[in-house]
Amino acid sequence: MNHAALYHVATLGCKLNQFDSACMEADLAALGMAPTSDPASARVVIVNTCTVTSTADAQSRQLIRRLRRENPGCTLIVTGCYAQRDPKALAAMAGVDAVMGLAEQRGLGSLVMKLAPEVPEAPACVVSAEDRLPYFSDRTRAFLKIQEGCDLRCSYCIIPSVRGISRSVEPDQVFRKVALLAEAGFREIVFTGVNTGDYGKDLDPPTTLSALLCRASEIPGVGRLRLNSVEPRCVTEELAETLARSPRIAPHVQIPLQSGSDAVLARMRRPYRTSHYQGVLEALRKKLPDAGLGADVIVGFPGETDEEFRQTRDFIASSELNYLHVFSFTPRPGTPASESPDPVRGDVIKQRGAELRTLGRALAHRFRVSFLGRELEVLGLKESLPDGSVRALSGNFIEVALQAEPESCVNRLLRARVISVSSERVTAVPC
Repeated sequence: MNHAALYHVATLGCKLNQFDSACMEADLAALGMAPTSDPASARVVIVNTCTVTSTADAQSRQLIRRLRRENPGCTLIVTGCYAQRDPKALAAMAGVDAVMGLAEQRGLGSLVMKLAPEVPEAPACVVSAEDRLPYFSDRTRAFLKIQEGCDLRCSYCIIPSVRGISRSVEPDQVFRKVALLAEAGFREIVFTGVNTGDYGKDLDPPTTLSALLCRASEIPGVGRLRLNSVEPRCVTEELAETLARSPRIAPHVQIPLQSGSDAVLARMRRPYRTSHYQGVLEALRKKLPDAGLGADVIVGFPGETDEEFRQTRDFIASSELNYLHVFSFTPRPGTPASESPDPVRGDVIKQRGAELRTLGRALAHRFRVSFLGRELEVLGLKESLPDGSVRALSGNFIEVALQAEPESCVNRLLRARVISVSSERVTAVPC
């Protein structure tokens, strides 16, 4: 493959961004281009940005500059949520050839042909855009967008203004993609969106995430389905029963908490309080004793006192949670929280974040130790660890070092017994 036909996609941010990147890679492949892991050798470089925090903005700018330095002659296109939020700022950066908003991503092929006309369109490409599968290099797990946008108006979050109102993908389109991905050999499909639990409310007739999961899990060839993040108010009894009933749906849910202080949740404009969140976790644990339950938490929200942080720490420590994603608050332009007159000092935010991450590691270790000597269903991934074992992922989101030959377990769902657990890794052997 010559230099003119290579592309490189760099992705920052969430699973939804990863899905968008995979769709853009499929569009580039339809032009006859091929991926390369070396950005310096690519004719076209795509940067899919994130804007959820100011740190994400800075990382996007740093990545753009680095990629341009490494490849001065490439066509460099910037897209993603940062590009949607502030396209002028990115277009003004030296070395950026084009900026695409989120809705413009499906026109990537035309833009590449315009900016890099020497890239030939592949005459053998006969797959329609509707049937074109997103490109995932691992070929074991795939992300599938089932929903876009969010109707919540949390005081700190800029994503609704970037991604728009909540919109659901029609069920038949989801089922068609699931069938195609299963036929292509993917053994795990992760349903993703901005507010996945909102799925189906805007459709005519309305439906639910549970109904979608039930039907999708019955499609021939499906190995395992997994949910992305689900808001607390969307974790219904129906959803919990669906997760508990179907062996094809991973017993794993990420439920954003954001704070364990009711006063902070009120300032965040979150539509629940800690008593409701605790009830959600307890109901899930009752139906799914071995489920992996995770949470997102923000430290340093404006006005967060020592007592409010203590409430958050203590709530998490006594909860059913098994792992944490901890974020430091950063003001996003145009959000109500960005105008708060009571910011928390940076050193305090750093200390609180470190404390919760330590707690998160302890919760995760306790969860993993509980499976010592027990069996888990794992999916072998296309990655060997330094000692020759195969990286694998359980249904309840435990990463495992599987002591097996790759040809016997990669892209296969199999039972494995956990033989050792340390702070760094979980080791298992096939049953």
